[in-house]
Amino acid sequence: MSVFAGLLLIGATSCVDEWSDHYASNVNGNGTLWQSISDDASLSNFKQLLEATGYDAALNGNQVFTIFAPTNDELTAEKTAALIAQYNKEKNGYVDENGNKVAPVKDSKNSVIKEFIQNHISLYNYSVSNAMKDTTISMMNGKNVTFTKNGFAGSEYVKSNVLTGNGVLFSIGNVAKYNPNVYEYLGKDEQLDSVYKYLSKYNIEEFDPKRSVPGEIKDGKTHYLDSVTVTQNDILENKLYALLENEDSTYWMLAPTNEVWKELYEKTSKYFVYDKKVSKAERDSLTFHHPRLAILQGTTFTKTFNKSVFQKMSSTEEDSLMSTNAASYLSRKYMWGSYDKKYYQFTNPFGKGGVLDGAEVIDCSNGKILKASTWNVKPEETYLREIVMDFTSSATVDSLNLKTTSNKSGDTSGKVVRVSSDNPYYHKVHNDAYLELTAISASNMSKNLFDIRNVLSNVPYDVYIVTVPAEADNKVPTDLQKLPTIFRVSFQCNNEDGNAYYINTADGKLQYQVYKNNEIGQGPTTNNTQSKILTQLETKPGVLDTLFVGTYTFPTSSYGLDEAQVKMLIDSRVSSSSKTHNRILRLDCIIFKPRKDN
Repeated sequence: MSVFAGLLLIGATSCVDEWSDHYASNVNGNGTLWQSISDDASLSNFKQLLEATGYDAALNGNQVFTIFAPTNDELTAEKTAALIAQYNKEKNGYVDENGNKVAPVKDSKNSVIKEFIQNHISLYNYSVSNAMKDTTISMMNGKNVTFTKNGFAGSEYVKSNVLTGNGVLFSIGNVAKYNPNVYEYLGKDEQLDSVYKYLSKYNIEEFDPKRSVPGEIKDGKTHYLDSVTVTQNDILENKLYALLENEDSTYWMLAPTNEVWKELYEKTSKYFVYDKKVSKAERDSLTFHHPRLAILQGTTFTKTFNKSVFQKMSSTEEDSLMSTNAASYLSRKYMWGSYDKKYYQFTNPFGKGGVLDGAEVIDCSNGKILKASTWNVKPEETYLREIVMDFTSSATVDSLNLKTTSNKSGDTSGKVVRVSSDNPYYHKVHNDAYLELTAISASNMSKNLFDIRNVLSNVPYDVYIVTVPAEADNKVPTDLQKLPTIFRVSFQCNNEDGNAYYINTADGKLQYQVYKNNEIGQGPTTNNTQSKILTQLETKPGVLDTLFVGTYTFPTSSYGLDEAQVKMLIDSRVSSSSKTHNRILRLDCIIFKPRKDN
């Protein structure tokens, strides 16, 4: 990208400045900025750098700038030569110390342009008469820098308010220090570059016609003199919800050092093992992406939600730090299944053992890096979450053996029952509705299949089923309807070979491949199979009951997949002539609770 296009780009993004009316305005001076710099012997090194990077032409034109030029006292000939060499190295590409080829960098991304030249130039027309004690101005690189009557970026003026025909020239005794933002700092600190390498993989450069420099129109099509691209990053924007490059926001990021990152990845990767029937390309993407994202979700914080902690840089036992991945109180039930869940939210963050305890605080232009050489974020506070599947949801119901005109052999009737607002179980039943299944023939219910989604591999889950009493119905139940019922549960999931198997309740191993229509009887023998894979449960009358099914560990993950791979089969085992039990099963939700000692 040419220098001129870069100048236009920054101008387009800086119009929110309080002095935007000065942009491209007339300046009552003589000559150009470039002539004034060329005539000042104390700025000869800065002049040489501008020439080497192509900025001389822009500063000799009609566009208006304010320049804060460092004198030769600070910008020595040696420093200038080093900057020019670095500029050319990045512009032309090079081979790094490991023998890897590094591609040429556009001027808009060149570190010398962005971190030095644009750090001393603003696209506006400023005078010290406008400056106040706490005034900051926006530079070409987007940084907001202090501007007072006596100095710029902490450096006193050598000369000030030199008016030219296309801007104002200041000279300063020291180089303006470049302060990276949170995202940039990750790439500059060698101890944090594992995080940066992961995030930067998702940088996408997109052409922006509104910010590009249009040229002639030929054959009805605009030909651009130069093209401007903007960087989009899906992880920052849509997974962490933190635009860490935004200079106008304030963020904190808890960042693990490379050593900690490696340890966390080795532990986390076992939770995202996918079976071989997932395409290799998708499997490679999932196994690379999800463990790393699991580490980082919950590590970014914004001032908007944490004003008190941000201001104090400390916390008490009552203080809570809410990450950008946290859900508000009203959203928790929808997101996590309960208002009580506080995933991605941390109490007493600076206290002993808190998530920020012991982290090194590094100031950035738009916030802080909390550099962590020890990791206090517990998996059960972030990605190792309870899974709650509502029996009335289409995402949970895989198939029911309902008797219909198209399924005449069905042995079950089913309906969703809504709990009315005047019922004592209102707001106690998940989403105020439950699934009612009833055996309608002499045989028992069978082949009712339910999906459990986003299950992690190699996690011991304690599994519960919540059942609903007859009194939750809006109608007055009969004595028969109030009786308990007996039902059986089995689980199936995919092995690493991609085939589905039932889980042996005795040892937790996968056995008995799942056959068409989920017929248990098609295993080795009916009795042998049923005794090994089924768990029998009995409901309690008159209570909303949470029944413990057992502890299950699954060898493969379905996290992020469209199809569930863990499925639960339910049938009923009550005789039609029973006087002690009925044949009605009222189901609220399924809960997969990961063990904390995992």
